[in-house]
Amino acid sequence: MGLPACGARRRDATVPAPRRRRGRAAMGLCQAALLFALIAATSPAPAQLAGNLSLASEARLRGRPVSDHRPVAELELVHDGAGGFYLGGSAALVASPDAGLRPFAFKQYAGFARRLSSGTMIDLGLVHNGYTEYSDVPGGGSYTEAYVGIIGRNLSGRLFLSPAYFRKGHPTLYMEMDGHLDLTRNSLVFVHAGRLIYLREGGAMEGQGSATDWRLGLRRRIGAVTLEAAWHGYAQDMRRYGSYRRTGDALVIALLLAL
Repeated sequence: MGLPACGARRRDATVPAPRRRRGRAAMGLCQAALLFALIAATSPAPAQLAGNLSLASEARLRGRPVSDHRPVAELELVHDGAGGFYLGGSAALVASPDAGLRPFAFKQYAGFARRLSSGTMIDLGLVHNGYTEYSDVPGGGSYTEAYVGIIGRNLSGRLFLSPAYFRKGHPTLYMEMDGHLDLTRNSLVFVHAGRLIYLREGGAMEGQGSATDWRLGLRRRIGAVTLEAAWHGYAQDMRRYGSYRRTGDALVIALLLAL
């Protein structure tokens, strides 16, 4: 939600009517359910199908809080096909203060990964992320990105390009670097840095520009369960004043169960 995903990540101020929002959320979750069914149906061997179930104290989209600081549960499945192709998707629920568990987000992706002779891996593909009205994205919203990355033993980097980041006609480029250092056989420290750039003037919300996010954390594996604690940070450029604004640094705790 991790998702991955991601400046101003909100749609235009005009919010669709509630019925249309619910319809969009239901359609997105139905797409995720159909993708899960497709993944399961096209998996000839159990080893080709993997997934995880996660529970986090809150959800963040490229450093920015999007679940109103409320817990989120997510199920993700991925099918690794022949020749390096893969297909995956996820669906998430959020703990709403008034209505209990509600649909929160969905994601579908497909890509290709190839290991080079040096041991480095090349990864490229497409990903579509969507959020419902129960997220902090007004009215819900979605975006699609193409990505390419280089993955090493302890360091990786990716570029994501979107033609319409939550709003039509607002292209963005997101760059990220991730690294980790093993502490013991089952524990490690990890770090992330990302930069979201609006490629067209006026692409971000009024008075704001691009954004930088970062994350530093610890991860510990206990059998099929992984515990994670990470400090997330986010800084929004303020074009009007030629400065930046820090918003919403927080510690996020997560538990992941491998399926």
